[in-house]
Amino acid sequence: MVTMLRPFSMRSLAAAALLVCVSATGCAGPNTEDRARAAAADIEASIKDYDGPALSQKVDRALVKEVQTNLTTLKEFMGEIDGKIDPVLVNSIQAFQRKQNEAIPWWQFWMRRPNDGLITDDLRAEIQAAAS
Repeated sequence: MVTMLRPFSMRSLAAAALLVCVSATGCAGPNTEDRARAAAADIEASIKDYDGPALSQKVDRALVKEVQTNLTTLKEFMGEIDGKIDPVLVNSIQAFQRKQNEAIPWWQFWMRRPNDGLITDDLRAEIQAAAS
């Protein structure tokens, strides 16, 4: 019995040629691990540091104690009143700022202030007014 070989199709020839080219070049490009590291570095570079400016601000300890005391009165701050700016205080200030922004009607959006956690004179006055 004679069996005839089927002629190769163009698709199978193209696949074979591609396989030969890929195997001949080897792994010249970046491997999966290198691509993942590059993607992680891109993601990390794109993340904005929101708390950094608030944590690094230079404010008098007495003013910080005043803000901590007033925020404790408002039940926003649960930390120790020590005059130090720490993540707990920054988060408490940001929570107060969010509550203040929620009280502003949506159509007066331009009156909303940023949620930055920075201690300014205006913020101190707002906290003191809300605490008294």
